[in-house]
Amino acid sequence: MHANEIKARWMTFLEENSDIGALALNWPEQRSLVVSFRELYNFDQDFAEILVNNPNLFLKCGDNGLREICKEKNYQINPQIRVRDLPPDQRRAVREIRQDDVGSMLAIDAIVVKISAVRPRVVEAAFRCCNGNCEAIQMVYQSNEQELIEPIICDPNTGCGAEKPQARFEIVPSQSVMENTQFIELQEPPEKLRGGVQPERLRCLIEGEIAGEILPGDRIVANGELFVRSQKKGGKKTSVFDIFLRVNSYEQRNTPFEDVKISVEDENEIKELSFREDIYDLLIRSIAPSIFGYNNVKESLLLQVFGGVARRNPDGTRQRGDMHILLMGDPGTAKSQLLHYMSELSPRGQYTSGRSASAAGLTAAAVPDSSSDGRWTLEAGALPLADTGLASIDEFDKMNDGDRSSIHEAMEQQTISISKAGINAKLRTRCSILAASNPKGGRFLHPDEAGPYTRQVNLPPPLFSRFDVIWLMADTPGEEYDRKIASHILANRQTGVDEFSIEQGNEVDPMLDPTKESTKDHEGKEVLSREMFRKYVAYAKRNHHPVLNDHARKRIIDYYTTMRGKVTDSADNLEKGKDVITITARALEALSRMTEASAKVRLSDIAEEEDVRRALRLFENWRHELMGDNFDETSIQSGKTAASRNLQSRVIKIIDEIYEATRTHATTLQILEATRAEGFDDDRVIGYLEQAKNAGNLFAPGGYGTWQSA
Repeated sequence: MHANEIKARWMTFLEENSDIGALALNWPEQRSLVVSFRELYNFDQDFAEILVNNPNLFLKCGDNGLREICKEKNYQINPQIRVRDLPPDQRRAVREIRQDDVGSMLAIDAIVVKISAVRPRVVEAAFRCCNGNCEAIQMVYQSNEQELIEPIICDPNTGCGAEKPQARFEIVPSQSVMENTQFIELQEPPEKLRGGVQPERLRCLIEGEIAGEILPGDRIVANGELFVRSQKKGGKKTSVFDIFLRVNSYEQRNTPFEDVKISVEDENEIKELSFREDIYDLLIRSIAPSIFGYNNVKESLLLQVFGGVARRNPDGTRQRGDMHILLMGDPGTAKSQLLHYMSELSPRGQYTSGRSASAAGLTAAAVPDSSSDGRWTLEAGALPLADTGLASIDEFDKMNDGDRSSIHEAMEQQTISISKAGINAKLRTRCSILAASNPKGGRFLHPDEAGPYTRQVNLPPPLFSRFDVIWLMADTPGEEYDRKIASHILANRQTGVDEFSIEQGNEVDPMLDPTKESTKDHEGKEVLSREMFRKYVAYAKRNHHPVLNDHARKRIIDYYTTMRGKVTDSADNLEKGKDVITITARALEALSRMTEASAKVRLSDIAEEEDVRRALRLFENWRHELMGDNFDETSIQSGKTAASRNLQSRVIKIIDEIYEATRTHATTLQILEATRAEGFDDDRVIGYLEQAKNAGNLFAPGGYGTWQSA
């Protein structure tokens, strides 16, 4: 078809299939008319195929036809057409783009990792001739966004007709036609990469009102025309070209697990699985079947994958639905393997290690914009890239304090506020965080020897309160258990495929061939394949958003009020737990999220009392493993047990009482006599006196014999 025919067909289509009047009413908030490719294809197949092969001409004719219709209807608007929903054969991964694709209309499914500032670009430049008194204006269309094309001769019909170099021209911005322009970079989704391949990137050009709408970390399908620009070396053009995408429209892809395709047969199988009485046991066994034991840990990871329900309140606040879990364990307790498995299980999983992760690498980095001089732009880190997915952070305790503190906001508010290099932005990090850390001394010691377990890990107290579940994975010897682990590990090694044979092509990589995946665990019991597990979770997260019924809410409230009134009954806690807090309000939200996740596993829209019981069992289990029966939130926040806090307050009080009574410093003997009468051990008292002196909380004016409070 010729341009006039294409324009005529466009006008016929628009008058039959679109509401241009609504566009005129919403102008200037809405500046484009969005058209689905399916509608074009149903209207005229041959007409629609022109878009795929010659998008530039097709869209230009469509814009002209739309503006002509607006002019006929006396609408004072200047809109353009944006086409979305391209057919599957026009979908490309970034690394699949080849020279045959240049000039065609493609849909690129990728993650936005970098955006530039929105700047005006001259589409049609108005140049004024500066030769003598000649001020003739001529318009020059700018086809290349990377250079400004100037006229070489003044139009003799309207001007002096002078040629360069005698003629000089200057641009007149007020009479030029400009368009908002932004450069973004797309990167391949991590779940589509194989092995250690570096993800490839594609630079895109966005123009019009959609410039500035996309943020780093967003998952989009960018629909646009692929074009090339020659690379330059030393100011000269080369024969090698860079590839760009001129984005005509985009579609958000931030729905959880949207990459997982579920067929009708899969949906029927998922519903059948949900009716099984052993569905929880089946799914728990399906999490990292190669790792022996840790059923409680795996059950909490199961709830983390399903997640609670995120809700927005009328006052503008948001309650997160994602669970955060911390694994504190001795070396060799399979923490890293669990983290790797969970990050691969989630389609939006990101894995990083604390030793190699900085604050910018986790949140966002401000980097120089390669498309302009002096400007800076944002590049998304691991947490924004894991939006609506899961982020696994290994060696969490090895991060710098400044880097670790940067994720406080990301964990609770699930946003990252960036104020760097003149950039003020807010990125979304709606992801679950699964972190692992090791003890400072190499192995965990008994709390009586080294203080609470949380103090033996190099993490600040405020960070602990942001985790819904904290598991202590201690490596405790036990003959029968050790024998089971040893036999399981050795048997598991024999079932693997020789890596050398895979590289030589003699064996199929079981990671790439889902048919090779075992559906039996180490005990020969049934487990779900990883692909089926993903589909089950995806179906649950898309279609079920549970609400707690009255019985479930009452059970959580009763538990909370009972625990708030509970006092640590300790022999040396003479203050009867006045500063002991057994549970805080944050636990209510944690229990709600776990209860909602438990209901999702059953594909239920109502969270019932049985879901609360499961959440409470896991909640009490991790608390008991961490601190025993006398759980104390204050110990986590201060790093000191209730007994040591009580000893500290009593010693300082005794010193002050002696000083008030005698107006002299308290001696060590006087302090020991008073504390001995109250049941404190002499060695602990002397140890505290020395520790407090070194910390500057107590003074010893006459050496270690006399004491004065600071």
